[in-house]
Amino acid sequence: MDTPYRRYPDGLPDDLLDLGDRALLRVLGRPTLIRVPGTGEQAPRAVVTLLHGDESTGLQAILRVLRRRRRYPFDLYVVVGNVEAALHGPGFAHRYLDHQEDFNRVWGLDAPTTAQRRAADGILAELRAAGLESLVDVHNNTGDNPFYAIVTRMRPQTLNLATLFTSTLLRWDLAACTLMEALHDDVATVAVECGLPGRPESLAFAVDALRRYLGAAPLENDRIVRDLDLLGGLRKVTIRPEVRFRFGGDLDDEVDLVLAADADVHNFVEVPAGHVLGRVHPGSALPVRACAADGRDVTDHHFALVDGEVVLTRPTTPVMMTRTVEAARKDCLFYLATDLPPPPLAAA
Repeated sequence: MDTPYRRYPDGLPDDLLDLGDRALLRVLGRPTLIRVPGTGEQAPRAVVTLLHGDESTGLQAILRVLRRRRRYPFDLYVVVGNVEAALHGPGFAHRYLDHQEDFNRVWGLDAPTTAQRRAADGILAELRAAGLESLVDVHNNTGDNPFYAIVTRMRPQTLNLATLFTSTLLRWDLAACTLMEALHDDVATVAVECGLPGRPESLAFAVDALRRYLGAAPLENDRIVRDLDLLGGLRKVTIRPEVRFRFGGDLDDEVDLVLAADADVHNFVEVPAGHVLGRVHPGSALPVRACAADGRDVTDHHFALVDGEVVLTRPTTPVMMTRTVEAARKDCLFYLATDLPPPPLAAA
């Protein structure tokens, strides 16, 4: 029986490292954990890519870095996630496949019963045993967003890791069984969001970010060394499962909700009360649902129907608004966020 994930404890062989990105994935065939040995002077670090099969930038960036064949003062662990979804169809087109779970939502679960959960369980056990200093999970968005980082802990070490990449931080407290959450009590973990896949500027940012991370000194853990902007208080907005919807176009008998084609231009920009999210047929119920971190339904606190339009009832900042129906169905439409006071900066 095949193991649920592939291991390369001594780095990728040169003949594999020199393959093109998709050719390499075909050889891997499944989730993969690679250990690139270093000199051992510092605690190991980790980079995670492709937990979603349609987020190609992280894979492309880490392979570009690895192909330089640098040796670091630490062991580098690289996780390559949902290889099967990345290879399906035209390639890098699916977050996850219909027979799969979201590979970014299966970490740290008890008694893993599926191949994906067993792969996550085995990889997580190896990462825990490695004694990591830090872990960076590289993602793309499915809508236009600025480059930003997600943190789940407000410790100095974590914030210092995040601000290696960007001063725009998002506090995540939704407990979604992500890899960064599974390790965050013992390791500085962040997710770095690199914009839309396939864009040269997304790849350039990711390559630069990884080089900065791999060249950085050990993280300071007793003070915050760089200024930052912080958003949090997330409320997850989903479209009710029975609602048919599209982005852009006219409202007709084929759909119940039409969202603005460019709704994602408002990501990380505060919008006022009355901001229009979409249009519905007369007599419709609210087509969206908003949930707080504790699971409470807070839809009526944030949305209303006014003359056939779905509007926000209070000022808020949308983040991670998607522009695809698949992402909205498989995850969410977007999150509502509010500005949080940044932690105090250490004196110079």
